[in-house]
Amino acid sequence: MLTIMNRRLLLALVAGVTLVLECFQPLATGALAASSPTATATLATFMPSTQPVRLRYTNDEYTVFVPLSGRLKVRGGMLHLQLANSISLIKDRSQVAVRMNGKLLGQIALNPQQPETSIDIRIPGSALKTGYNKLTFTVAQHYTLRCEDPSAPELWTEIDPIASTLSFDSDWQPVTARLSEMANLFDPKLWGSQTFTIVTPGETLRDEQLKWGALVAQGAALHLRYAPLRVFNETAARGAGGANFPGLKQDSLRGTDSALVGTKEELAPFLSKQIQDGIAGSFIGVYALDADPSRFVLVISGTTPAEVAQAASTSAVLGFPYPDTSSMLVTGVEFPKLGNYAGKGTVAQEGTYKFSQFGFKTTTAQGAATSSLINEDHVENIEIEVTMPADLFAHEDTNVDLILHFAYGAALRKDSVLNIMLNNKFERAIALNIDTGVVYNKYQISIPLRSFQPGVNRIRFLPRMMPLITGDCLAIQNENLILTLYDDSTLKMPKASHYVAMPNFRLLGRSGFPYTVNSDGSGALVYVASNDNKTIGAAWTLMAKLAQRHGQALQQTAVTFELAAQEKDIIVVGPAGKIQPAVLKGAPLEMGSPGRIPYPSASAASAADPQPEWLGWLLPGRARSLDVASAEGDGGKAIIVSQTSNLTNGALAMQYRSPFASDRTTTVFMAADEGLLQDAVGELIKPEIWNDLQGNLVVWNKGVTSVAWQKVGADYTLGKVSMPSRLEFYFSRYPWVWIGILIALALLLAALTVRLIQRHRVKTNVSTEGRRQAD
Repeated sequence: MLTIMNRRLLLALVAGVTLVLECFQPLATGALAASSPTATATLATFMPSTQPVRLRYTNDEYTVFVPLSGRLKVRGGMLHLQLANSISLIKDRSQVAVRMNGKLLGQIALNPQQPETSIDIRIPGSALKTGYNKLTFTVAQHYTLRCEDPSAPELWTEIDPIASTLSFDSDWQPVTARLSEMANLFDPKLWGSQTFTIVTPGETLRDEQLKWGALVAQGAALHLRYAPLRVFNETAARGAGGANFPGLKQDSLRGTDSALVGTKEELAPFLSKQIQDGIAGSFIGVYALDADPSRFVLVISGTTPAEVAQAASTSAVLGFPYPDTSSMLVTGVEFPKLGNYAGKGTVAQEGTYKFSQFGFKTTTAQGAATSSLINEDHVENIEIEVTMPADLFAHEDTNVDLILHFAYGAALRKDSVLNIMLNNKFERAIALNIDTGVVYNKYQISIPLRSFQPGVNRIRFLPRMMPLITGDCLAIQNENLILTLYDDSTLKMPKASHYVAMPNFRLLGRSGFPYTVNSDGSGALVYVASNDNKTIGAAWTLMAKLAQRHGQALQQTAVTFELAAQEKDIIVVGPAGKIQPAVLKGAPLEMGSPGRIPYPSASAASAADPQPEWLGWLLPGRARSLDVASAEGDGGKAIIVSQTSNLTNGALAMQYRSPFASDRTTTVFMAADEGLLQDAVGELIKPEIWNDLQGNLVVWNKGVTSVAWQKVGADYTLGKVSMPSRLEFYFSRYPWVWIGILIALALLLAALTVRLIQRHRVKTNVSTEGRRQAD
C-alpha cells in the first residue's frame, strides 16, 4: 500500500513523464511553436483561388506549392486536412495519397458511409526543403469492381482549402550578412505580413532624407516581388548596443528587418568604428542586428548627401548575387534610358514579342487534366503574364495575335482541345483532332484587345486531352495524352494610341497609372503633409506598392513636405487636418464645416451600346479604351449633401483633376490622424483591398475585406492622339452625339439642297420669262 508521500512522488513522476511525452507530440493544428515567425496558414493561402479542390475521374491529382524561407530552420509540421467524398465510392479501393516533394506522408481511405473526413498528417522535417515545396494530393477512386467508366460523375473528392491548414515548427536562423544574399534576406517566401523599418537620425526629416527612405523602401519591395510590404519610420535613439551598432538602441528593432539611412556624420554615434571607417563614399552595407542576429540592418550612407542619394538609388537595383561581401562603395551608377511605359513584361509598342520575354519556358503537359507538367520549374499551369499599359486606346475590332509553336500526341479523341483563358475567362479553343498528332510552327489565333485589362494579364493554356479508345473493360492508353508549348511562340501587339478617361482608381491599382507613365517616375510628385514617423511610413509604404506594380523603382519621383504648384501628377499622403487646402480644390468630397459629401443615387443602368440596330450602318465600328469600365461608366449622378462631419476611424482616398494643371491627376490618401493613416495604408496594400480599388472616391476601415467606392463628377482625358482618333474616342463614348451630328449634317445638307433647288427654280423662271418677253 502506497503512503501519502509515495503517492505524491508517483503523481509528480507521472506528470513529468506526461510533460516530456507532450513535447514529442506532433504540432497541434492551429498553433505554432513560440519561436515560429508565422501563424498557421490555410491551403487557400498558397492557391490562386479559394474554391474547393475537386479531384475527379478514377485518378486525379492536385498540387499546392508551399513556400519555405531559408531564413527558417524547420523541424517539421502538421497538415490538417478537411475533405468530403462521394457516397458512391467503394471503400476498399478508394483513397487519397498525400505527398510532400514526392515523399509519401499518408493515405486516407475514402469511406462512403462517412463521407466527411478530418485528419491531421505529420510532416517530417526531412520531407521539406528551402524554396517551394510540392504538396500533392493524388486520388484513386472507384464505384464498381469491373467495367468502370473512368469519367463517371460519381467519382469525386473535394478538399476544403479554407478549413485545411498547414503549420510548421520552426526557428529563425542567424542571417548571412552579405550583399550577395539580398534576394534571400528580403524573402517573399516568409509567411505572414512583411514589415521593414527605416531608421533615420533627427526628430524631423528633411526632404532629401524623405527621398532616400522612399528609394530604400522601393528596393525592399522589389526584392519581395509580389509580397506586400509595410514600411515604418523610426527615429534613431542612443542606447547600449553591440559590436555592429554600439550606440543604437535596438529594443524596438527586434523581430523586424531594418535600414539605417543618413550621412556618415549623422550615423557616426550609432555605428562601430569599423563600419565608420568603411564609409569613404556612397556606402551600402548589411549587418546582423546585435540584439537579434536573425534580423539584418541595411546601412545606406555617404560622406555627403549626394553620396547617400547615390547609395539609396543603387540599393533599389541590387538584384544580382554580387558582391559576396558585407559592404560596398558605389563610385557611380548609370541608369539606362527607357521610354515611357517601360516595365517588366510590358507590351507598350506595336511589334512581336516572344513568350520567352515574359519568362516562359518550353513546357510539356501530360494527362487528361494536365495535372502533370514535365518541367523542372514549379509551374502549375502553362501560362504567360503580359502587362498592358493602362491607357491603351484602339478601335473596337483591334486584336492581339498569338502565334503558337506547339505539338501534341497521336490518337487523341476528337473532342480533345487546347483551351485558352485570359484572366480566368475563356477566350479561344484549338481542336486537337488530327489522329496522327501534329506540330504547328505558326498557329495564329486572335484575342480582342478589349478583352485585356490594364496592368498584368494572365494568359493560360489548358490542354484537355482524352484517349481515342475508351469503354467498359478495356485497357486505356493515356501515355499519348501529351502536349508541348514552345517558348519561341510569339504575341503580336497591334498599333494603339494612349488616351484614357480619368479619374479611375482601377488604373492606379492595377498599374500605378498615371504615376508610372514615365518609367523613372519623373512625372510624379509625392506630397507628405505631416513630418512625423507614421505619416512618413504610410507614404513610403504606398511608394513601395507602386514600385511593385511598376516592376522598377520610381527613381526620379519628387518626394517633399512642401507642396508647390507643379506640372506633375501628385500623390498626397497625410492626416485630414494637415493637408494644404489648395491641393484639395476640385476634390469629389469637400471636407469642412459644412462639407459637400456625395452619396450614390439610384439611377437606371444604361446600355453599353445604346444605339438601335437600324442605325448600325451609321456606326460601323467603335473605338474603345482598354479599361471599358472607365469609358462607359456613369459619372456625376450623385446626391450631394452639405453636412458637418469628419473622419473618425475610417480612411479616405480621392482622385481628381489636378488643380495646378488640367492634364494632370491628384490622388489623396487621408485619415483622421497619423496613427489611423498608417494602419489604413497597411490595410490598403493587401491584395484583396488594393485589387478592389475603383471609381474616384474610396472609403475603407481597418479589418475590412473590400472597399466602398463610387464615381463622382465629370471625366477628363489624358493622352495625345490625332484628331481622327480623338473624334473616334468621343464618338465611342457618346454615340448619340455622333448620331446627332450626322442627323444635323443631314438636315443641313437637306436644307442646302432645298435652297439650291429654289434658287435654281428662280433662275430658271427668270430665264424663261425673259425669253418669252423677247419673243
